[in-house]
Amino acid sequence: MRPRSLDLNLLVMLEALVAERSVSGAALRLGLTQSAVSHALRRLRNNFKDELFIRSSRGMQPTQRAMEIADATRVAIENIGAVIEQSKTFDPATAMRSFRLRISEYVSSHLLQRLCPVLRRIAPGIHVNAAHFSGDRHENEIVGDEIHIRLGESPQLAGRDDTMRVMEERFVVLMNRKNPLRSKKMTLALYASLSHVKVAGTIGTNVIDDALKVRGLRREIAFQVPSWRDARHIVAATDLVAAIPARWALDRDTSHRCVTSPFPLNDVTFAIDLEWHSRFSRDPAHAWMRQLISEQFR
Repeated sequence: MRPRSLDLNLLVMLEALVAERSVSGAALRLGLTQSAVSHALRRLRNNFKDELFIRSSRGMQPTQRAMEIADATRVAIENIGAVIEQSKTFDPATAMRSFRLRISEYVSSHLLQRLCPVLRRIAPGIHVNAAHFSGDRHENEIVGDEIHIRLGESPQLAGRDDTMRVMEERFVVLMNRKNPLRSKKMTLALYASLSHVKVAGTIGTNVIDDALKVRGLRREIAFQVPSWRDARHIVAATDLVAAIPARWALDRDTSHRCVTSPFPLNDVTFAIDLEWHSRFSRDPAHAWMRQLISEQFR
């Protein structure tokens, strides 16, 4: 088949289908009806002589051929968009653009409640579509102009133009104010002997367990919970302890019932990184959004 004979709008639809893994999701993303997308899929299958998608219990799974075509289409669209955007000056006050954020669950409440009011005030034409990581292995792939906000690698990878460290924080040990151990020095041996609440969302605080394992220790995890807020309230009502980044350890609901102790491992920190596709590193609008996100962690 000659590329010039193909309706290029079909390639845009194929790229959306691969990204969304569903007809309804692609239709919503493109602002079309589901019947229009279904009709386009039939034409694509006929043109490429390939099934392109196979139904499974996890939805529509793209074939290798579909992935190859969608990847090539995405690159072409992004390159064209980058050339167009570079010729414009970006003005947040008048810009009309959507950004897709993929956020670790334990970070989203901290970020979004700060970011969204700022955007409504200084950039009302900017729209945000935010979603949590669900654990699907495909989510490690950055699709289009997505910005990923997640647990950072330690140490930070230097010299890359597609990552930004926006926060690095030490842990503290949170315990009930009435806990008799509050007056004792929090040694590593004492910490490992306690019963714990662990924040274990998509990634959780596995770095702590890894550091303990290297030292021949392990902690007893009584409860695993999806957020720092859950951990704080459980600690406030029990004899359990939790390792929590210092800035999120206390809130007004639990500060009168909890205290903190220094975390006994100085080499274990909690970091948050932004990640994006390097093709957008010099996109002025994308750079502005990344900088605005980073400011919400300071």
